[in-house]
Order: sequence, then C-alpha cells, then structure tokens
Amino acid sequence: MSANLYNLDPQTCQEQLQRTVQYQKLLTRIIGKIRASVELEALCSTTCQDICRLLGIERVAIYRFNEDFSGSFINRFGFAIPPWDTLSAFGQNLVWADSHLQETQGGRYRRNEPFAVADIYKAGHTRCHIEVLEQFNIRAYAIAPIFVGNNLWGLLAGYQHSAPRPWYTDEIEFLFQAAIHIGVAMQQAEILEEAKQRNVELQDAVARQRALTEVVGNIRSSLDTKLIFDTTCRELCKLLKLERAAIYRFNEDWSGEFISHYGMVDVQWQSVTPFGRNLVWEDTHLQETKGGRYRNNETFAVTDVYKMGHTRCHLDILEQFKIRAYALVPIFTGQKLWGLLAAYHHSGPRQWLDYEVEFLSQVGGQLGVAIQQAELLEQSKQQAIAFSDAIARQRTLTEVVGKIRSSLDTNLILQTTCQEVCKLLKVERVAVYRFNKDWSGEFISHYGIPDVDWMVTNPFGKNLVWEDTHLQETKGGRYRNNENFAVPDIYKAGHTRCHLDILEQFKIRAYALTPIFVGRNLWGLLAAYQHSGPRQWDNVEVEFLGQVASQLGVAIQSSELLSNTETRAEAMHQSAEQRQILFDVVAKIRESLDLETIFKTTAQEVRRSLKADRVGVFRFDRNTNFCSGEFIAEDVLPEFEPALGCKLEDHCFGEDYAPKYAQGRLQATSNIKKAGFQECYQKSLERFQIQAQIVVPLMEGDRLWGLLCVHQCSHPRNWEDAQLEFVTQVATQLSVALRQANLLSQTREQTEQLAHTLNDLQKAQFQIVQSEKMASLGQLVAGLAHEISNPVNFIYGNLENAHEYTQDLLKCLRLYRQYYQDPAPEIQAFLRKTDLGFLFEDLPRLLQSMQVGTDRIREIVTSLRNFSRVDEAEVKAVNIHEGIDSTLMLLQNRLKPSLESTGIQVVKDYGKLPLVECYPGQLNQVFMNLLSHAINTLEEYKKRRSLEDIKANQSLIRISTLVINKDWVGIYIADNGPGMTEDVRSHLFDPLFVTKSGGKGNGLALSISHQIVADKHGGKLYCNSAPGDGTEFVIEIPVRQDMSKNLGY
Repeated sequence: MSANLYNLDPQTCQEQLQRTVQYQKLLTRIIGKIRASVELEALCSTTCQDICRLLGIERVAIYRFNEDFSGSFINRFGFAIPPWDTLSAFGQNLVWADSHLQETQGGRYRRNEPFAVADIYKAGHTRCHIEVLEQFNIRAYAIAPIFVGNNLWGLLAGYQHSAPRPWYTDEIEFLFQAAIHIGVAMQQAEILEEAKQRNVELQDAVARQRALTEVVGNIRSSLDTKLIFDTTCRELCKLLKLERAAIYRFNEDWSGEFISHYGMVDVQWQSVTPFGRNLVWEDTHLQETKGGRYRNNETFAVTDVYKMGHTRCHLDILEQFKIRAYALVPIFTGQKLWGLLAAYHHSGPRQWLDYEVEFLSQVGGQLGVAIQQAELLEQSKQQAIAFSDAIARQRTLTEVVGKIRSSLDTNLILQTTCQEVCKLLKVERVAVYRFNKDWSGEFISHYGIPDVDWMVTNPFGKNLVWEDTHLQETKGGRYRNNENFAVPDIYKAGHTRCHLDILEQFKIRAYALTPIFVGRNLWGLLAAYQHSGPRQWDNVEVEFLGQVASQLGVAIQSSELLSNTETRAEAMHQSAEQRQILFDVVAKIRESLDLETIFKTTAQEVRRSLKADRVGVFRFDRNTNFCSGEFIAEDVLPEFEPALGCKLEDHCFGEDYAPKYAQGRLQATSNIKKAGFQECYQKSLERFQIQAQIVVPLMEGDRLWGLLCVHQCSHPRNWEDAQLEFVTQVATQLSVALRQANLLSQTREQTEQLAHTLNDLQKAQFQIVQSEKMASLGQLVAGLAHEISNPVNFIYGNLENAHEYTQDLLKCLRLYRQYYQDPAPEIQAFLRKTDLGFLFEDLPRLLQSMQVGTDRIREIVTSLRNFSRVDEAEVKAVNIHEGIDSTLMLLQNRLKPSLESTGIQVVKDYGKLPLVECYPGQLNQVFMNLLSHAINTLEEYKKRRSLEDIKANQSLIRISTLVINKDWVGIYIADNGPGMTEDVRSHLFDPLFVTKSGGKGNGLALSISHQIVADKHGGKLYCNSAPGDGTEFVIEIPVRQDMSKNLGY
C-alpha cells in the first residue's frame, strides 16, 4: 500500500517531508559510521535500532544467504522492541529454508528489487510460506536486498508482528537505501578483514623466512654433515613444533636408512624403535619406482595414515615407528635424488599447512646444497691428496727427464734412465729393449739393485738377443698400439710354456712393460722386473713408466736427429732466409696490382737480397718481334749507369734468344766475356757495364712479356742454384701479377661496358613503363570523360525544359492562390505544412545551381579529354595553351585555397603561338610533371615558412609562352620556391635521382619528361635555378616535327 502525494492535504505533505528529512539524517549517520570504520556489528545493530524507531515498526532484522541460498538471521545485527525481542525463533544459526529463494537463487532480490507486504494473509502466499512466517509471528514485512559488490549477500527486513501495516513508498525507498549503505559497510568490513588477514600472512611469511634464514645459516656454518643433519632436525622441531624430524638417505638399491633424527616427544615415544643411524626402512614401492614421486621433486603430506588408503604392509611399517601423520620432501644433490626430509607426528593426526610443507621443501633444498658442498669438499680433499702425489711423481719425472735431456749421448741416456727409474719405483731391475728390423730384439741397457743373488742372473747386457716369436709374428703385438702391460705374477697370467721358459731363464717373476716410440715408429720397450716374488703394480707406477718411456723416445729421437740437424742447419738457414725474402716480395706484390709499384718494390728487394749491382724489369715493345724494348723498373747502385727508360734494339736477341725465353729458358752467366754471345748482344751488355747476369723470362699467360734481369757490374760472379731458384720464383710471381693486372684491366673495361648497357636498359625500361602507364591512364581518363559526358549532357539538355515547366507550375499555383482563396481542408493543411513562399523563391535558385554544376562538370570533361588526347596519339598540330589549361584544370584541387593551405596563385602570360606539331598526350604529361614538381616544391617550402611570410609573399607559379623564332616556341614554368643547389640541378634529369629525403621526389618523372621533349620532339628541356631564387623549367620545341627522324629513318 502506497500513498499518492498528489491526493494528500498540506499537513500530510508536511509530515511526509519531515519524515524524508529524518530518513536522510539517518542515512547520513550511517555513511559517517562507515567512513569512520565503525565495527560492523555495532554499525548494524545501531542502524537497525534507528530504523525500527524511525519507522515505528516492531523489528528490523538482517538475513544472510548461504551458498545454497538458504539463510539465517544474524541475531546480534538486528533489533526488536519489547515484547518481540524475546522471540526465540530469530536466534543465531537458525536456518530459514525458503524453497522458492533457493530454486531461483534469490528471486527478485537478485535484480535488486525491494518487496513489501501489508498483510501476509492478503498477499497470495502459499500455505507453506505462510506457515514459515507464522513460525516467526510475522504479519507484515518490507524487505530490501543487501549487495556486497555485485553479489547478493542477504536481506534487510522490517517486520510487524502484532497486526497488518501499510508500507509507504518513501519508507520502502528508505529501507532500500539503508540496505545499500549496509552492503557498503559489509564490503568495507570484508576488505579490512582481508587486509588484516594478508598482513598476518605477510608477517607469518616474514617470520618463516627469518626462521629459514636461521636454519640455512646453521646449515652453512659447518661442513660436517653429521652436525648439519642434527642441527637441521633440531631446528625444524622447534620452529614447526614437530614431534619428530628425521633425515632419510637412499641406498643404491633405493632402500634407505635414517641417518639423523630429533624428537620433542614424551617418554612413551622415546621407547619407539629408534630412528638412529643404520636403521634400514624397507619400502618396496620406493625401491620398485626408484624413489617414486620424489624423483619428480614432489612433496607428500598425510594428515592421518589411517585415512590415506595405505596398504597394510605400509601401515605396518608406519605403526612400527608409531607414526600417525607425516610430511615428506625430497633432498636433491644436483640432479640426483639423495634422500628425504621427514616431519612426523606420533600422538595423533595433524593438519599440515601449505606453508609448513613449503618451509620443509625450502629446508630440503638448502640441505641438498649443504650435502653437495660437503661431498665436494671431500672430493676436493681426495683430489688434493692425489694431486700432491701426482706433483711428487711429476717432480721425479722432471728430474729423470732433466737428466735424460742433459746429454745427447744415447748410451748415457739409457743408462741414466734405467738407474733413476729403478731407484724411484724401487724395483729390482729396469732394462731397455730395442727391436731389430725382424722384430726380434736385444737388451741394450739395464740396471739392477746390487744383490748377489740377482747379479748372477743371465746378463741383460748389450747384444743379448731375446727371441720372442709372438712379438716377431705380430710385429710388436699390443705395443704397436701404444698399450702398457703389467703382470703381477707370471704364473697367474696364462702365459704359454715357451714364454714362461724365457722368463724363468732371466728369473723374472713379475714385470711391467711400456712401449718406446721414436716418432711414430715402435723403437723398443722400457721394462721393470721383479725377481724375488710377485708384485702388484699400481696404475700410477705403470703410468709413470709410460711417461718415462715417452720422454726416452723423445730423447732417442733428438739424439738421432742431432747429426742430421747440424748438417742441414746451414742449408736450412740459407733456404729460410731466401723463403722469407720471397714471402716478403710476394706479400708486397699482392698488396697492390699497380705494376709500377710492384716492379719497383721487387727490383729493390731482389737486389738487396742477392747483393747484386742492378736488378731491372725489361718490357718488350709490341709488334717488334722481341727486337726492341726498355727497362721500366730498376734498382741500381749509384756508381753504375742506370738503364731505366733506355730504349734497346737488338735484332740478334729477337731472332736467336727470344724463342728460347718464350719456352721458359733461364740464363745464368757468370762471365759474359766467356759466354760466347754474338757481338751485337755483347755490345748491348757492355753498354751497361754488365759482367755477370741472371735473365729469367716474364710471361703474360703464354706470351713472352719481358725479362727479369739481375746484373753484377763490378766483377764476374758464380750464381748458386738457390739464387737461381729464388729469382725464378720471383719471376713466376711477377708473371702472376702481370696476369692479374691484365685480368683486372679487362674486368674494369667489361664493368664499365656493363654499367653503360645497364644504364641504357634502365632508361629504356623506365620509358616503356611510363609510356604504358600514361597510355593506360589516357584510356582510363578518356573513358571516364566519355561515361560522365553522356549523363551530364542529358541533364544539361533537360535543364532548360525543366526551368520552363517549373515556371509554368509556379504560375499556375499563383493563379490558384489568387482566384481560389478558400480551398478544401486537405489543401489548407498541406499549405500550412508546406512553405510555398520559400518554394517560389528557392526553386529558381536550385535550378540555377544545377545549371552551374553541369557547366562545371562539362568543363572538367573537356579538360580530361584534352589531357588524355587518346585520339591524338600521333603527331598533330595542336594549341599548346589548351594543353596547359587542361592540365591546370586537373590540378585545380591542389592549387585552390583550403583549410590547411592558402593556395597557389597561377599567373599565365601566353604569347601568340602558332599550332605546334607534337604528340599531344605526351606533351601534356610533361606539363603535368613540371607543374606537379612546382606544386610539391611550394608545399614543402610552405612548411618551413612563417604565416606572416606566406601572407606577404604568396606561393606563385608563372607560366609564359613565346615564339623564339619562326621554327621554335618556348614554354616557361617558374615558381617562387626556395630554388636548388647546382649539384641538385646538374642531376635533376637523371633516372631515379630524388630531391627529397627518404627516396621521395620526381626524379623518374623529370627524367621521362626530358626524354619526351628531347628524344620524341627533338627539343630541349632544362632548368634555371639557384638557392633563394626559385626554379624555372624551360621547354623549347620545334613548330614542325621531322617525321623521318621520329620514325627512325
């Protein structure tokens, strides 16, 4: 039941207004309490009390939904006046099961709708609903939903128990507003509670992290694993309040044992089977799965062993240790599962928290690191001991090697080796055995401990041949593969009888043999023998013997090579010096393909190396049959006449000697006076004071190019073979340089030809592409002009008739209005709706604008046709001015002012030109390219100018034409832009040259324009420009075209 304010008297309205003010005050107090973060229970209880008193109702309650949309009243949040405050039905935890609300998951309240009932017996409720209400003695109610965020949290309910009660609209609205504010308060309380909870969790996390840091610190404070394990178990028990913590280590078969534990339990738990070291826990599952889930670094926590579905055998093990709950985490050392860190509870079940298991896992990780560090320390200690032993052996080996290398006398080397090894290994005898060519062998040196019993052994001295058929048949046996062989007892090694007979002959009971290699050849054996009894050979002893044998092989090889080295040393020194000089010459030759530099450098280096008086490069003149030539490079001592640049003619040489040099002949003359040369050749040599010489041909491919000449002028000279070889090699390299220089020259010529050809092809390609584009564009423009022309002409032709018809209709309407002033109602209604006065005035204007539009379209079509010139693709006499005007018409959109631009002024200064024979379409393309270039330049220039400068000096394009003479006309297109530099102007018509950054510009268009004017029309296109003076393009074309020239005749 609601009241209608329009039907109330003033007094009632006044009362209604007062109640509204009170409602607002209460809502304001609620908001204040929310902002002051008043405790939720106090806020709700006082709010319910205030609502109850303000509305004059008997109870206000707060109802909260459960997850299944049943619900219960929160008694401490509500308020009721006596005697209704004693109703026990509104107690805490009393669930109100409302099947409708459960089925609809909140019903209308999900849509945030309030609901009020003045009398439950007149509201059409079901019988079951009424019974629930009667249980709570409810006769009337008003309910508003409480939302926390976007979720329906519960209901704010106002109840009347004693009698029916009408609910006013403002009361329901007030209750609805109060419910909104209570929802905000509850949301705020939840946010505060979450913040507190997060703060507590953060403090717990910090505490756990500190505890973990302490545990890690205790773990890392020692490398004693037992102390680490005991400390870890003890600290975990204290921090997590465990009854027992233990460390379990896996064996190789994945069984395991507890190696440490700590328990904080009563005496009765101390009697449990101890968790101490060496207590093996047999778990077949872990053995079969090789660590089970823990191999994957998974943790496992069990709250109650009897509720986890463990097998009976598993439970028996757990019961043996009286374990009721446990948490296990893996311990990894590197990538290997080492064991488990376990937390146990004996007295009863225990709920393991996530952070407790995570904490255990972190401790397990640190424990694995500590174990790995301890193991690494132990390994380091063992390695240190082994390294110390190795150093001692290495020192001993160094001493032996030092003594071996202190002499190159083979006998002394072998004797010293046997003696030192015998002492160091404390064996009874060491001997050196050398193979013969047939793989028999003999002992060539030995040393034994001075003992009477062993001295009478058949001597191991020189020339004692040991016949071993196996070594002979296998050509060294295993020792060919550089294998060592050690036998602790000859009678347990499986030797053949014949082999044992030989060993017994020398009273050998144990031995170790290592091969001696000289280079890659098996030279012999180094043997350690034990006579008195068996001996166990350590690996390090055999390895040491092998190292000594290796050094012995090096010493023997060094001794054998010594004599060869000494005899060849001088020859090698000389050869090395010559090679170095040759390498230097070759390097300098290869640094440059400048033949002049190469020849000059070579002459200097060769003369310096050979200590000659002159070295020169002689080149034959072409087409002289090798009869003349000159020295083109020379290095000569100052006291001798230079030959550089001297022309020599010697017909004797061309006839008698040149063919031999062409076949690769080298001439070395120690004394030219005794060489028997022909007189003409002799005179040529005496001219330059030559007494001895080396002459080597220089070949350019298969052709004799010249000669490399080495002259001795001061005295005759005997040339050595190495010197001749050196000069020949230098000549060979010079011939290579000649060939390479020739190839380089040919390559450069070919490159220049290819570049020129490519440039021509590019120009032709650009012209073809542009011609095709312009042809296609012309056809497209012409077609478009034709298609537009027909409908425009149709419209244009009918506009005059349409004007006459509309004038007649308007006149008719005026006559109707003059003589028929009282029309039918429908006509009057239409006249009121239609503004005939405006129609009379605007219709002629409309037709006039249509006339202007069609005229403009016809002009554009005419310009398009003139520009495309599809019907004028051949040479034809045309009006140049029409082509320019058509182009300007198409560019009008870029020339006229706009919101972004002040426009470009075009000034035309046309002279009286005759009709000019040309290709109209191509010439229009030139006009388009040049005008577009001017517009682009002015637009770019405008971006850099100030507004004042633009207003004072407007952008301008001036087009002028004139008759140069009776055969030529000129077209001038100039702008007042920034101009261009001479460098840009000189490349302006080059293909692909651009005048803007980023590859933008009109380089291709200007290049094509130049080709059209110059090549197609036999005219000229050039540019006049300077920075700050603008740019002017000049076109000069003949009035008449030479058709034979254009057709290629």
